[in-house]
Amino acid sequence: MSADADRDGAADFVARLAAASSQEQFLRVMSRDDALARFWAAVPHARLPSETVSLDDALGRVLARDVASPMDVPPFDRSLVDGFALRATDTEGAGPASPRRLTLNREILACGVAPTVVVQPGTATPIATGGVIPRGADAVVMVEHTEFDARSLTVDVLTAVRPAQFVGYAGADMARGETVLRAGTRITAREIGMLAACGLAAVDVTGRPRVAILSTGDELVAPGEPLPEGAIYDSNGAIIAAAVTENGGEPVRLGIVRDEASVLEAALRSALRDSDLVVLSGGTSKGAGDVSHRVLSRLGEPGILFHGVALKPGKPLCVAVAQGKPVIVLPGFPTSAMFTFHDFVVPYVRALAGLPPREDETIAAQVSQRVPSELGRTEFVMTSLAHGREGTIALPLPKGSGSVTAFSQADGFFAVPAARAGVEAGEGVAVVRLGAGVRAPDLTIVGSHCIGLDRVVGLLGERGYRARTIWVGSAGGLAALRRGECDVAAMHLFDPVTALAAAPPPTP
Repeated sequence: MSADADRDGAADFVARLAAASSQEQFLRVMSRDDALARFWAAVPHARLPSETVSLDDALGRVLARDVASPMDVPPFDRSLVDGFALRATDTEGAGPASPRRLTLNREILACGVAPTVVVQPGTATPIATGGVIPRGADAVVMVEHTEFDARSLTVDVLTAVRPAQFVGYAGADMARGETVLRAGTRITAREIGMLAACGLAAVDVTGRPRVAILSTGDELVAPGEPLPEGAIYDSNGAIIAAAVTENGGEPVRLGIVRDEASVLEAALRSALRDSDLVVLSGGTSKGAGDVSHRVLSRLGEPGILFHGVALKPGKPLCVAVAQGKPVIVLPGFPTSAMFTFHDFVVPYVRALAGLPPREDETIAAQVSQRVPSELGRTEFVMTSLAHGREGTIALPLPKGSGSVTAFSQADGFFAVPAARAGVEAGEGVAVVRLGAGVRAPDLTIVGSHCIGLDRVVGLLGERGYRARTIWVGSAGGLAALRRGECDVAAMHLFDPVTALAAAPPPTP
């Protein structure tokens, strides 16, 4: 390469750096509470209009209005046991030593058979569980409490029964006109069964919010495609889509959009036409390739509500409203993206879907070590739980906002308020559970990663033991063991001949 070419290349690089440094990174960093208030004020957090769906498509949806049973369930008086339908007065005084003999009517009431014979005094009709109680009968005697004579077609009743014994009356489960399900109920298999029992083949549900999902960045590659040098797979798109589904929305995956303003603008305009909400990940921080916030200002009023929130992780969050619909630009790092998504987007999606606010389950724990934090920013700290000498302890995870595995390996997180400069060792915190991770594991292993140890942990899981592994290096494992934060410290020993570790050190 010539000297002139070198100079031209250097000049271009300097020009791009200058453009990046002059780019307005944050319009104004505001507090989390102020940002949430501005978002809620800008767009109505109200449920979508209703739609009618079949029972086959109703699972997971939210009832738009109360459901009243159009019929009695069961629709007729029925037997609760196998036995004989009869008049209770005909069994008075019956006992093993003094049975009451009744003549059998010439019909058997199996399920689905309509009675044709009236039970007269001194008679009984054989009936199966669920069979229709015939006219004239007011009770059922269990077959175990009778002796049947096939030759004379009579039955001896060996115990007295009372009126209504073993009779399930019409409407005992659901009465006609009774409200059996309330608006706002999320439909599970149980509700499907109730609706089917009422004879309803369709039901009115709240519309499912369509959430358009775009991932931005020249470095992104779709999973399954070859990975060029310097590229990474797009994990945010898949995570966000799954979280949308979990919270009652319908994800619309629009793939990866390159860092070109015209391409991104076209993608956003198309997404706004066909969705209720648009979520982007990436393109919010300062950098030559970040164009999202510039494009947002051209989509319509009111435009950008805020760009920059006093959160850690999640400071670069950008929220705009265009054409009456929110456009949320999440940070690109996975942990930052998911924290801001759950904090800002999930409440909106759930409101549109007619779902109540998410109920976070918490567990009290003591922080194992001091956690410093930046004043003025609410910080969320991913943590693992372990059994300590004096109760449950929270082990802050060392992985940062760029970690894809932080959410899957953490049992939960706790917040450091913006007014605090950190949390002291031994201080009590409320850990918000993630998934099923509220229970501390049976075994906590901290230290240096080993593939063989991974296999051992897998074998323990097959035997019903839940183990938590936190890879922080040998020294970190020994320190955790000394503080009583783990059951096992994993270490790598050095070979005495080569002075090298016997296995590769853990990935930082």
